[in-house]
Amino acid sequence: MAASSYDAIPDFGLLYDHVPLYLERSDVGFYVEEAKGSRGQVLELGCGTGRILIPIARAGSTIVGLDSSKQMLERCRASLSREPAALQQRVTLHQHDMHDFDLGTTFPLIIAPFRVFQHLTTAQAQLECLANVARHLAPKGRLVFDVFHPRFSVLVGADGVEREDTPDTRLPDGRTFRRAYRIARVRWVDQVSESELIYYVDGKRYVQAFEMRWFLPAELQHLLARAGFRVREMYGDFARGPLVDGVPEQVVVAEP
Repeated sequence: MAASSYDAIPDFGLLYDHVPLYLERSDVGFYVEEAKGSRGQVLELGCGTGRILIPIARAGSTIVGLDSSKQMLERCRASLSREPAALQQRVTLHQHDMHDFDLGTTFPLIIAPFRVFQHLTTAQAQLECLANVARHLAPKGRLVFDVFHPRFSVLVGADGVEREDTPDTRLPDGRTFRRAYRIARVRWVDQVSESELIYYVDGKRYVQAFEMRWFLPAELQHLLARAGFRVREMYGDFARGPLVDGVPEQVVVAEP
């Protein structure tokens, strides 16, 4: 299993859980609603610290979380330990890459929230992931995930300059951190942004470097069709609005 960029920064799960942009995202209610509608066990790819997994479990669903980051899963387990025992029994966690896992069971719903699919930057990795999803979907099961809707003005304007997205924020242990981001390079042929999130924690600087593959809607539909999926719905936001020019998200509901 490849090393996760999330494990390169000390206390990364703690920092992640205190980024205002993540706390303010409107995707939690959408995925909770999808889980309720599935009436069965849910598999979340890229569950991280449990930002979506725990609310799904609180709503009564049984859920399996999968993530490649040891540190993020440890943070998730710590958060789960503060929940009622009945909720903890509804959650199982596994450390695996999302394009290489075998859990030996199937699920009526598999979700991949917050753009985790965009971390798969090659067609081979994307197809391997979708093949694994197909093997783990129960008959009439659904795959639900989101990616960002590309803003080409931002991509064209990428200049490598750091821009702050999190002002000084106090952590529970008394430390403070702030965060900046930058797009170091756009590889147009690959449709990949070489991105960095820069964390400043009590005077120390940590850089999380990663690549994000961006997709156009028609391309996503072709990719899913190649993997044997049919797109049932594509939304432009988590309120299930239409996918039109200018919307921030591509939220996909697909089935084999």
